[in-house]
Amino acid sequence: MTQRADFDHVFQAPERKSSDRCFTVLGRCRLQDGAARLGLVIAKRQIRRAHERNRIKRLVRESFRQLPARERAALDIIVIARHAAETHDNAAIARALARHWQRLFPET
Repeated sequence: MTQRADFDHVFQAPERKSSDRCFTVLGRCRLQDGAARLGLVIAKRQIRRAHERNRIKRLVRESFRQLPARERAALDIIVIARHAAETHDNAAIARALARHWQRLFPET
């Protein structure tokens, strides 16, 4: 997601939420059918160093890509990074994201 209106659509009334020390994840069904979209909010105020922000973005995108397509269809998802994510290693971040995906997309 790149447009402000897309982010506002999710922020105004998220249908699914998940939160921990590293991330807050919000999700809402898309207005149109189609593939899921991912939006990242990684503030410089929360994560100071650019290389850490880039590392977290890379990990979130890769984790999202690995989700089965049937689970992520027609959803807009926003991942908001918190300060604690900066100090966690890649494996811990991957585990945290996996827990968020399980909460957002429960097995049926």
